[in-house]
Amino acid sequence: MTPILAISGLAADDPAFDVSDARDVAALLEAERRHFWHATRGRIVVDRLRQLGVAAGASVLDLGCGSGSVAEVLAGAGFDVTAVDGHRALLEVAARRDARLTLWQHDLRRGTGELPRRDFDVVGLFDVIEHLDDPADALRGALACVRPGGFLVGTVPALMLLWSAIDAHSGHKTRYRRASLRALLEGVEGARVVEVAPFNRALVPLMLAQRKVVGRRGDAESAAANLAVPPRALNLALGALVLAEPRARALLDRTPIEGSSLWFALRRG
Repeated sequence: MTPILAISGLAADDPAFDVSDARDVAALLEAERRHFWHATRGRIVVDRLRQLGVAAGASVLDLGCGSGSVAEVLAGAGFDVTAVDGHRALLEVAARRDARLTLWQHDLRRGTGELPRRDFDVVGLFDVIEHLDDPADALRGALACVRPGGFLVGTVPALMLLWSAIDAHSGHKTRYRRASLRALLEGVEGARVVEVAPFNRALVPLMLAQRKVVGRRGDAESAAANLAVPPRALNLALGALVLAEPRARALLDRTPIEGSSLWFALRRG
C-alpha cells in the first residue's frame, strides 16, 4: 500500500470533520464508487484542467482529498498527484484506490506551511471551502502552494435555493452563487480570477424535487438518502446527462442559468 507521510492529523470524531460514524463513511465510499455524481465530478475536473492548458504530467496537490475519489481520477488522467487530508482512515482508502498517489496526512486548519513541498502546477480544493468558517484563509494557504503561473482550482455546491438538511448534516456553511464566489476569489491577493463557471445545470430541477422529499426527514436520514445510489438505469442516464452538458456549454454560458455546483480557477501571478 502507498505509504502515508504523517505531518499532523485529526481524531476520527473531530467535531469539525467527523468520520466516526461507520455507517456514514460506508455510505459515502459506496457513493464514491458507484454514484453518477461522484463519477462525473472527477471527469469534469479533468476536462476543465485540460481546457486551462494543464497537460498530463503536471503536478497537482489535492487539499482535503478525503478518500481520494478525485485524486484517483486525476492520477488516471496522467497527472502527478499529491493528496492531503487530516484523517488517516480516509487516506488509507485513497492508498488502496491508486498506488500512484503521494499521500500526506495533515490537519489543514494548521495551514499549509508545514507541507514538505509548495511548488505545484495546480492546487485543488474540491468541495472543501463550503465547510469552512474562513474560506478566504484556506484559499490564501492553498495559493501559497502554487508555483508562479500555476493554478488554484476547485468546486463548491451552488444555489442556496437547494439548501436542505443534507447540507446541514454534511457540515456545509453555505452554497455559493457565481457572484458571491467571485467576490471571495477576487479578495485573494497574488492571483487573478480566470473563471467561475456553473456545472450540473440539468440537475437543478431534480435536486429541488429531491430536497422537498428528503428535507422532511431528519438530517442524518436525509444525508443517507442523498448518498443512496439510484437504480442502475437512472444512475447511468443521469451520468450521461451531466457529461453531455459541456457540449452545450457555449450556449448555456450566455444565459443566467445556474448549476448545482460551481467550478473556479485562479492563476498565481
